[in-house]
Parts: sequence; C-alpha cells; structure tokens
Amino acid sequence: MKYKRIVIKIGTSLITQDNGNLNTDFMSGLAEICKKLIESKCEVIIISSGAIGAGIKLINPDSNKIIDKNQTSIKQVLASVGQPYLMKNYQEIFNQPGIKTSQILLTRKEIREDKSTYLNIKNTIEKLIELNIIPIINENDVVSTEEVEGDKFGDNDTLSAYVSNLIDANLLIILSSVDGVFTADPNVDPENAKLIEEFKDLSFNEINTIGGPSSDNIGTGGMSAKLKAIEIATMSGTDVVITNGNKITNITKIINDEKIGTFFPAKSKIHERKKRWLLNNMSRSKSITIDDGAKNAILNKNTSLLPAGIITVSGKFKSGEVICILDKQKEIIACGISSYSYEEINKIKGEQSSKILSILGYVHTEEVIHKNNMVNI
Repeated sequence: MKYKRIVIKIGTSLITQDNGNLNTDFMSGLAEICKKLIESKCEVIIISSGAIGAGIKLINPDSNKIIDKNQTSIKQVLASVGQPYLMKNYQEIFNQPGIKTSQILLTRKEIREDKSTYLNIKNTIEKLIELNIIPIINENDVVSTEEVEGDKFGDNDTLSAYVSNLIDANLLIILSSVDGVFTADPNVDPENAKLIEEFKDLSFNEINTIGGPSSDNIGTGGMSAKLKAIEIATMSGTDVVITNGNKITNITKIINDEKIGTFFPAKSKIHERKKRWLLNNMSRSKSITIDDGAKNAILNKNTSLLPAGIITVSGKFKSGEVICILDKQKEIIACGISSYSYEEINKIKGEQSSKILSILGYVHTEEVIHKNNMVNI
C-alpha cells in the first residue's frame, strides 16, 4: 500500500449535526473505515474537532438560553464540558468494531517549543501506534487560548500539520464539508467554481488567491487555515488531500490512489527532511560511543539504540537534544534525538533495558534513541 501512516483531520461541521448533537452515524462510518485500514496494516491518527460544539448542546439543550460563543472564557467552558462527552462517544463507537482509542490534548507550545515534551509526545504516539491504539488528538482549548481566539496558529488544521510532521506521516487527509479547493467560491460564484484535482507547480501565495468556501462559525478553520496547514505538511514530506467528509468512503478511495478531492503532493521526502533537520540540530560535542554489536544493528538492521550497546557518553545534554552516535573508532555513524540526559545514560549504559527502572526509578522509553528519531550518516 502506498500510504502506511495516515493522519485524518475531522472538522466541527462533520462531527456535529445542525441540531448540535454529535453525528454518531459519521463516527460509526469512520470507525468501520479505520478498522479496514488497520487490517491493511495502516497506522491511523485522528485529529478531531467538536468539543466546543458538543459543549453547546450539553449546556444549552433546548437552545432557550443565548450563549456568547465569541467569549474566550465561554469557549473554554464549552470545551471543558464537551471534550469528555466527545471522547466517550468515540470510545463507545470505535469499540464496537474492536478498535481501541486514546485521547491526547495538545497546545502548540508543547509541540514547538519544549524539546523534552515534544519527544515525550512523539514517543507516546509511536507507542500507541505499536499497540494498535488510535490516538484521537484535539487542541487543549481549556488551557490554550490560541485556537479559541482564532489565532493564525490556533486551529486543528494547523495542529494536524504539526502532528503529521511530528510522527512522519505519509498522508494527511483533511475532511471538510466541501469537495476540495475550487477556482472560486462555489457558494458565491458557482459557474466559475471548478474543483482543482491537484496542485503541482503553484506557489502557496498563488493558492491563497484562489477562492474556496469558508467553514462554519463554530469551528475555527476555513480554507485559508487549511492552505496554511497544507504548506507546513507538504514541506515536511507529507502528501495532503482535502476532501468531502460527508462521503466517508472517500478515505478508502484516497488510500487506493483514486483522484478524490484536491491533492497536494509533498515537496520533499520524509527521510530527506528528517535527516536534514537532525543534521542541522546535531551537536558534535554531545555524543555516545557504542559497541560493534549496536553499530551493526543500527546500520544493517534499522534498530533502535538500547542502553546495553553504549560504552561511553561525552558532553552534557538533556533529553530531547540531537546527539552524535560514534563507533569505537570515534567515527560518526548516526545521529538522533536522545530520550535520556547524559547523566541518565551514564547510569544505564551497558545495562539491559529491563534494568532501567531499578537503576533510575522510572522509565522514559526502553530505547535511548528510537529508530524513528535517528538517521544514519
């Protein structure tokens, strides 16, 4: 199959019905699609809006009381009430075809500014995927005001792009209430509005001049937000498709390489982007030296680096920093993001992973550097 790791972003207009209720039919259809994808050895991550919309219905079921959704504090209250209800429905509906789900609430600060938190999030998602559990991710609206205030970095479209980058997703599917990107807004100019099947050579400045329908007033996204997210994702090596989520089988058709919606090809390959980023952030003064067995496993078997293969540690660094991996001849063979600090590695070097807990009193991961956070040089 062309795509292995797939991020699916779901907008408020799909997850919430006109009467304010959650669209459980849509969620059931999505669950069945996800089951088929997992059976096909695909890895699925969901970015879901809908907490604020669900909160409105729960607080105001008869619609007699007017709720000012434009107030940040009110939106945060709505998110606080609606998020557990949203996840309860996801869990119950996805459990029917036998799919386990988890909840992850994020802010941009955690993904973009804090290296150790960034690594913890990445490792958690990777482990959930290994256990065949679908992460369902949303903006943490209760503590983050960027999304609920409509800041340019505060929407789930942008979040989906950053998550795709974080986990090296092959494909991001943005499910919307429209069929894709048009040459004009079909709601305003239906005669001249033609669906654009694929963007190849246009710059994103040119794309921003092309019309497209806006999203509803409960969600924070819109075509402009989607295009900004697409730029982030494609530059990171992820293909992107915008398609109509009301036709849930569009997901399967896209996976099967049918032309559905609007396709944005990646601008670079994931491996090339990852290698360039790691090399640019690598410090040659911060390194670990490994034995021949670990060297062979990394170079020839594409394995993670375990503490048992580490001989010495050089330089001071924190978890989340990019460090060099040296062989016994002190030649750089790889680099990667360390899950442990230099002090921690000094304590566990040469030991089996099963002994990390007894030595440190805790375990971040079994690996000092996970294979997905490493590139060979």
